[in-house]
Amino acid sequence: MATIKDIAKLAGVSHGTVSNVLNKRGNVSVEKIKLVENAAKELGFTLNAQAKQLRASQSNRVAVIIPGIYLKRYNDLYMSLNNVLISERHEVDVFCTNNLIHEEEQILEKVLAFNPKAVVIVSSMKKNTIINRNSEVKFYFVERMVEKLPKKSKFISFDFIKAGHDIAKLCIKNKPNNVAFFCGDTRFTENKQFMQSAVDEMEQRGIPYDVFRADDSMGFNVAFDIMFSEKEYDAIITTNIENVDYFKAIKEFNPEKKMPAVYTLASSSIGPVPKVFKYEMNYKLMGRIIANDILFENEKKKTMFYDKMILNNDGFYMPVSRKISKKDEELKVLMLKSPTCAALKKLIPSFTMETGIKVKLIDMPYDELYGSVKDNVDHPIYDILRMDVVWLSQFNENLFMPLNIENEVIKDIKKSFSKSIPEDYFSVNGITYTLPFDPSVQMLYYRKDLFEDALIKREFYETYKRQLDVPENYKEYMEVAKFFTRKFNANSPTEFGVSQVFGAPVAAACDFMPQFKAMKGSIFDENHRVNIDTPIMKKAMLNYIEANKYADGYTNLWWVNPIEQFSKGKIAMNVFFSNHAANILHNPDSKVIGKIGFAQVPGKQPLLGGGVIGISKDTKKEAECYEFLKWIYRDKIVSIITYLGGYINNERLLDKIDILELYPWIEGMEEGFRIGSRFQCDDNSKFDEYKFEEIIGKAIRSTTLGVVNINDALKEAQLEVDKLFNSKSI
Repeated sequence: MATIKDIAKLAGVSHGTVSNVLNKRGNVSVEKIKLVENAAKELGFTLNAQAKQLRASQSNRVAVIIPGIYLKRYNDLYMSLNNVLISERHEVDVFCTNNLIHEEEQILEKVLAFNPKAVVIVSSMKKNTIINRNSEVKFYFVERMVEKLPKKSKFISFDFIKAGHDIAKLCIKNKPNNVAFFCGDTRFTENKQFMQSAVDEMEQRGIPYDVFRADDSMGFNVAFDIMFSEKEYDAIITTNIENVDYFKAIKEFNPEKKMPAVYTLASSSIGPVPKVFKYEMNYKLMGRIIANDILFENEKKKTMFYDKMILNNDGFYMPVSRKISKKDEELKVLMLKSPTCAALKKLIPSFTMETGIKVKLIDMPYDELYGSVKDNVDHPIYDILRMDVVWLSQFNENLFMPLNIENEVIKDIKKSFSKSIPEDYFSVNGITYTLPFDPSVQMLYYRKDLFEDALIKREFYETYKRQLDVPENYKEYMEVAKFFTRKFNANSPTEFGVSQVFGAPVAAACDFMPQFKAMKGSIFDENHRVNIDTPIMKKAMLNYIEANKYADGYTNLWWVNPIEQFSKGKIAMNVFFSNHAANILHNPDSKVIGKIGFAQVPGKQPLLGGGVIGISKDTKKEAECYEFLKWIYRDKIVSIITYLGGYINNERLLDKIDILELYPWIEGMEEGFRIGSRFQCDDNSKFDEYKFEEIIGKAIRSTTLGVVNINDALKEAQLEVDKLFNSKSI
């Protein structure tokens, strides 16, 4: 393998220069970076892989010791922990013990020899005889308690006692005649706790049961013993989701055999297992918590626990089905055509199957939706309506019935919301007419790979005499946009720096207003009059017009095309609403998967977007409407909709590591909700947000296209706002 010395000699540079290039430090000239890269290439040195090895330090190595990587719960634990740690330049080694003590002892001796930063272990030992109790290595014991733990050790697990009670209670509710327990070694803490609590429930109710124990290697054999037992078991309770596959295989070989009801512990996942009662525990969340705790000493991570942590169980995948409606009821629901609506359509059959309530879902484009919402005031057709948040102040009591905040359904739904979403997003004058449906916030999405590229960073430094960072204000935003526009920088890896959306008035207003707000601009004067013909407004419009030089040249009616161009790698960064961001990944031609970074918009004055959902004041099906809302906001439905590219706000999404790994910006949305706004706050009773956005959006569009100059556009816009918002009532 080529060494730093070999590369330095061939490139004609110092060892330190090679090291700086490998470590992506920005203090090397473009010329020398190219010399090092060319020399490395000639010597067959793969920068990304081998530089990582050269940089790796034993102090940043973490060992994960588990019974087997083929077990989904431990695979999820490892993968989640690994994803966090490698992003912070840690090395993670995984070892499998097969629950054999002698294997574990040999692995521990090997691991401790390289002095790791931490060891995460699912131990098969009853008592520690290998690890020095005064060891400086951090130990995390998962699920299984071990006697004589090292002093620097922590224990983390789930509530297996509760899991045993919960599963046994559901099984008993379904009135079994004979129950088979299929579990692992009850020497291990998790199996012992689960079995004791589950068996207690069975004995209290007098339910006949038998216990079958097996290690993972003998699971298939024991499954045959259960299915071919002289007793006929009509319920099986197992501690491993992998055991379910054994029973399914037996059924394939013996189609005449009746499949018992199966209840199982499982690592949390998006999809169901047909005909299985799955009780979930979030091992990916556990992995992330452990990883963040490992990093806590040196990093500004907030997740930390002390000696012991018992995580909450996610519980059963779905509540037990219940029929609500015996009548042939059908709800008519109106929504915006969007990724959230598209995902919801795919799931509605399960709502009908569960409740007996049919749903006719109509979706429309933005402008068409506004007309239909307006028509529904005087000619009610729909039972439930989703509309843009900006329209709420216009329609509120004319369209929706106030929601009963004492209703248990509404109470539970409101508890699930992010605490960062302001009350005025879904209520008017303190009255809750709607619920946040698919709230969104503007965020900056950028090509992380470009911002981290050493050569690009150096070129930027030589141009602007500052480091290439994600822009935090609009001055920096303009510089970065220009740098990544090939018309102004022939070496730019992207054709354009940014894109803009100003083809439709409301979209133009949304695209523009964060810049105006970042300048501390207000549209109201001291007399509560709307005043937009101001120096700050003109300056903001000039900036917006300048940014158009670095954009793709399209007016763009909506955010669909800019996102497509970004996903194809043509644009370096983009500001758009978060509910559109999943389309970056869902584009089959996307060239930026794994390369996307996100941040708050420059100036940190994002607009809130998305929509609210409410019940028509004229509906005759109020109870059914509440059932539909209850179902939509259920944790698992929210998770599936979000996984499919939509978004419904729920705090529990921040625990769904599958989703966060796919759409990492969901974590950043919380900060955006906290600092963002949509409504202009003032006592002007005539002011209407939607009409204002129409007016200012037309001015933005005409000036950016060069049809009208800024002064004339603002004078015309001022006349319109005077007429609508500033005239005195007679």
